[in-house]
Amino acid sequence: MKKLFLLLAFVLSSCSQNHPTDKILFQTPLQDGQLTYGQISPNHKLFIENSERRIGEKKGFFEVPTQDGRFVVGIPQDATRLTLKLQDEKGKETYHFPVQKRKWKEDIVNGLPSQKVQPPKEEQERIMHEYLLMRDKRKVSDYPQFTQDWLLPLERFSRISSPFGSRRILNGIVTQGHSGTDYAAPEGTAVFAAADGKVVLVHPDMFYTGGTILIDHGFGVYTNYCHLSRIDVSEGQIVKAGEPIAAVGSTGRATGPHLHFGLSWYGVRLNPEDLFKI
Repeated sequence: MKKLFLLLAFVLSSCSQNHPTDKILFQTPLQDGQLTYGQISPNHKLFIENSERRIGEKKGFFEVPTQDGRFVVGIPQDATRLTLKLQDEKGKETYHFPVQKRKWKEDIVNGLPSQKVQPPKEEQERIMHEYLLMRDKRKVSDYPQFTQDWLLPLERFSRISSPFGSRRILNGIVTQGHSGTDYAAPEGTAVFAAADGKVVLVHPDMFYTGGTILIDHGFGVYTNYCHLSRIDVSEGQIVKAGEPIAAVGSTGRATGPHLHFGLSWYGVRLNPEDLFKI
C-alpha cells in the first residue's frame, strides 16, 4: 500500500472544536467523485454520514468496513464535505473534511432515437426493474479482498469518448452527470476485469446499458462493464485482475461501439479514471 499522508486541512468536530487529523489519514487530497483510501487505528470503528446518493439507504450514519484499519469511501460528485465519525472505547467523535470541487465536462450528444432519450411509457416498468436489480446487487459487498491494484479494462482503445461526470445533453435534454467513463474501441475488442473480484450480475440486454457485468471487489467497491457484444463470465464466478470477461459492443443506449466502465461504492457513482492514478 502506498504511504498514506495527512490531509492538509483543518477539521471541525460537531462541537466546532479543532481536532488533530492524525487519527484519520488519507492517501490523496479529497475531491468530489473520488474513491478515497485511508487508514485509522485498527482498534477504532469508522462511520460515514449517509448521502441520498447512496441508493437504497436512509439518512444517518453507517459503519464503514475496515481491514487492519484500512478503509475506502466514495465521495459523491458535487459533494463539498466528507463527514466521518470515529469510535473507540471512550465514544464517538465527528470530523468534517472539506472536499475540493472539480469542474466536470459538458457533453452534447445528438442523433439518439427519441425513445432512448425519453423512454416510452411501456418501457418504464422494465427500466425500474433493472434499476432496482442493480441497486440491490450493490447493497451487500462480501468479497473479502481489499485492493488498490487496478488495471485498465481495455488493452487498447482509440479515445475516451465521454469522461465521468460530464453533463450530458441528449438531443437537447440535460441529464445527470455521466456515471462512468466511455472508452471508444472496435466491436469485439476484449474487455478485462479491472481488479480481482466476484461477478454478482450478468445481464444480456439492459435498456440503457445493453450487455452488462457487475463485479464486487469488496469493501463496497464495484465496477460495471456495459454495452457488451459478448459476455464470457457467469454470476458467482471469481475473476482475477486482467482476466478477459467480455467484448466491446454497442448494445443498449449507444451510438457506436465502446465500453462504458463504471465505478461505485455502495451505489455512490465515482470517477473510474482516478483508479489509475492511485
